[in-house]
Amino acid sequence: MIGDEPTWQDLDDLISHGGLTEQGVATVRWALARLRTLLGDSWLARQYRKQGRLPGELLLAGTHRYALPQALWFILRLDRAVTDPTFAKVKAEFRRGADSAMWRHALLQLEVARAVRDQGDDVVFEPAIPGSTRNGDLLVAGGTNRAWMVETTTVPRAAVDLQWQAYEDSFQTAIRQIELRHGVTCVVLLEDHMALDETRAWLAAVEDAAKSMISGSDVCTVRSEIGTVTAHREPVAVGTAVFTGAAQYRNGWQRLGRTLAAKAEQVRGPWPAWIRVDCLDGLFQFTDWMKMAPQDRLEAIAEAIRSNVQWPDNAEGVVLSTGPAVSLGATDRAAEEATVQTPDGAFVRRLLTPHLVRETLVVPLLGHSSDRAEWWLSAYAHEPEWLDQDLQAAGQPQLARLWKTAALPPHGVPVDGEVAPGAADRAADP
Repeated sequence: MIGDEPTWQDLDDLISHGGLTEQGVATVRWALARLRTLLGDSWLARQYRKQGRLPGELLLAGTHRYALPQALWFILRLDRAVTDPTFAKVKAEFRRGADSAMWRHALLQLEVARAVRDQGDDVVFEPAIPGSTRNGDLLVAGGTNRAWMVETTTVPRAAVDLQWQAYEDSFQTAIRQIELRHGVTCVVLLEDHMALDETRAWLAAVEDAAKSMISGSDVCTVRSEIGTVTAHREPVAVGTAVFTGAAQYRNGWQRLGRTLAAKAEQVRGPWPAWIRVDCLDGLFQFTDWMKMAPQDRLEAIAEAIRSNVQWPDNAEGVVLSTGPAVSLGATDRAAEEATVQTPDGAFVRRLLTPHLVRETLVVPLLGHSSDRAEWWLSAYAHEPEWLDQDLQAAGQPQLARLWKTAALPPHGVPVDGEVAPGAADRAADP
């Protein structure tokens, strides 16, 4: 399902083809030009060869509301980080092309660095840990406080989930290529997966259908035993879910517990340390835990983190997050945002941009001061403001001016009567 290596011109064609304003196209062209300058002309092909696809942030930035802000986050934060000499090692790895694990890790490092900047502190990338042969991910020099370390990690999906994701990513890439070749928009609904030969036959049928569509009102649905692809000659209505993957359900604590146990050993050293984890394995989305009230979730996860992991004395706490998660229809800040604090920690839910939501749990370990827990709470509570601040600093307009149709209403006013769901629907593609 993977075709020829993509080019920068292909990305330009994609952003020019979708739902961006003229200013939006200009801003994304500026951002892609910065990325090309920072990582080199040949980086796009190297990245494609490394992962077998392009990151969704870049591939879908011109047509998907949840992808554009993620592409801009990455490029703007990278542009800021490369001026820091301590980022040189990370940049060199990026230039060679990043596999999925490294991509997620670097994005999380850049995100935490942005949180540090939000709080007015300085950051060092990849600091050497005194008394060991290891390096940390970030060192925070926080004003009058002594330095403290952040170790970042992601709990990815299990091997079976990675195969699941690879299938859907490859399928989506093939659909995007069909859309680009024939000037159509496809709405995909998957209920399961099937063998590669059958999938190729289905995609070939979709391509034939797209090729045969002539009039602007043409709509053609191509069915298979695992779902449907509906091709539209005209753009679909704003808010339409253009790709719905097959449902998944997963165990919550098991893989997170193993990850935290490994990180507990890695952070051992002289600096106070926090673990910053993105849980992309379904803990927030696909378990009964996500149905619990925030205070109950905090109590349950705090008990597991404190009791089931052997923490070194310098470990102060854990910050868990969904990552930026797609929640289609989520546009009302008042409906989406929440802050809950209990003796077990803090829960923060924020609408980052229209259709992107993050849930974050800040869990200090027993016996440690809550000062840095408050630091994390303040940083992630302000996260929705970061992108427009960074666009302005780069001389670019605010996000709302980049889309053809306004998607973010005044504070507390829903769009077209939509009621946003209570939890993020799906973790954003890495």
